[in-house]
Amino acid sequence: MARRFFIQTYGCQMNANEAGIVRTILESAGYEATRAEADADVLLMMTCSVREHAEQRALGRLAAFRAQKERRGRGTVIGVLGCMAQNLKERLVEEQGADIVVGPDQYRRLPELIEQAAAGVRGLVATELTDECYDTILPRPASPVSALVTVMRGCNNYCTYCIVPYVKGRERSRPPASIIAEIRELAQRGIKEVTLLGQNVLAYRYEGCDFPGLLRQVAEIPGILRVRFLTSHPRDLDERLLECLQELPKVCPSLHLPLQSGSDRVLRLMNRGYTRAEYLQKIDLVRRFLPAAALSTDILVGFPAESEDDFAATLAVVAQVRFDFAYMFRYSPRPGTTAVRITPQVPAQVAGERLSRLINLQNRITRERNEELVGKEVELLVEAEGPAGDGLRARTATNKVVILTGPAQVGELVLATVTQVRGWTPIAKRLKTKEQRANGGERFAAAPCSLFPNLEEG
Repeated sequence: MARRFFIQTYGCQMNANEAGIVRTILESAGYEATRAEADADVLLMMTCSVREHAEQRALGRLAAFRAQKERRGRGTVIGVLGCMAQNLKERLVEEQGADIVVGPDQYRRLPELIEQAAAGVRGLVATELTDECYDTILPRPASPVSALVTVMRGCNNYCTYCIVPYVKGRERSRPPASIIAEIRELAQRGIKEVTLLGQNVLAYRYEGCDFPGLLRQVAEIPGILRVRFLTSHPRDLDERLLECLQELPKVCPSLHLPLQSGSDRVLRLMNRGYTRAEYLQKIDLVRRFLPAAALSTDILVGFPAESEDDFAATLAVVAQVRFDFAYMFRYSPRPGTTAVRITPQVPAQVAGERLSRLINLQNRITRERNEELVGKEVELLVEAEGPAGDGLRARTATNKVVILTGPAQVGELVLATVTQVRGWTPIAKRLKTKEQRANGGERFAAAPCSLFPNLEEG
């Protein structure tokens, strides 16, 4: 009987993609995936170390894994993978009871390490950083419609608060040929949308191919209807990229540009490499080339030495830009980063209160941005059944999740009119095609797959 494995994933889209890589590696070695933790012989955790809260959640789940191992007895293996494994290394064996600890560049060794641990070998730690990009491994997508494709790994920016360069290593890009081959295979499996991933995807370079060149190749792949990418460093956004997006209708008009702070003083302390004015110039550039584009961002509150004036500057930028969505976090000290030596530290209560104010502002803006869609026609990619059978979950080209009413198939690209906003979520009704309207027919058909002609989002 095949050994069964369960994997719990924490953190970003990169981690979700790496969990898919792990599944492929283990299934190719004869292991069987299970969604039932109680049935698993191998309990794995894909972890994140970007914030302390993520580590604490993972450590809490690790305790549940240990209890499961006690119930199942000998032969059960507990593995910690990813960023926390790279960061804490042997401590996870010595203090937390992990059987194997495997960093982001060592997943290919998992089958042998699991077998050794099951045989009773202790203290198995594999955390050497290499140039690994997993070019030849096709992760199994979690969705039948959308897939994540890592095009580069690592980071060279060394923002003072960020542990990523220390746990993911230096930037290295995959060969374009391997990326295109992966996406062609995904398209053959029915995938309609791909998101190209990298810690700083705009820094992609492989020999003579840069990121705009890669986008052009991906956009030519038959069967792929939409292309997205994450994450972009504002410093690397330029007119050449925006011209490329303007020319490629398959590339969605949705940009994630982390702001982090609206204060020049804090941005310098963070080593972000741009000023508030330069960031706003990038926003103006986006809106000049892509007026219908949606903008999302990351913001860090309570960074060491952040004053009330610094925080007010952040609120002012948020109010001015009016992001469609934002990931907002309270600063979390990460041992080994430069920021832990910056003083004074902002008291937790003050940082928490600032975060609440920021969330309230952004939530209001997000709701208002979504309400601007009411009465407008949008093009939606149907992703899945909606919550509790309430319609279908679909997504606009600008990355807004919409609940769709009216018959449609998962994976279909349809036209719809937004009728209301419920909470923060737009609700849309599917439209008939022009031919159906003329014939008075009730049967719905797929909308044409030209992504932008009917898109009127703000």
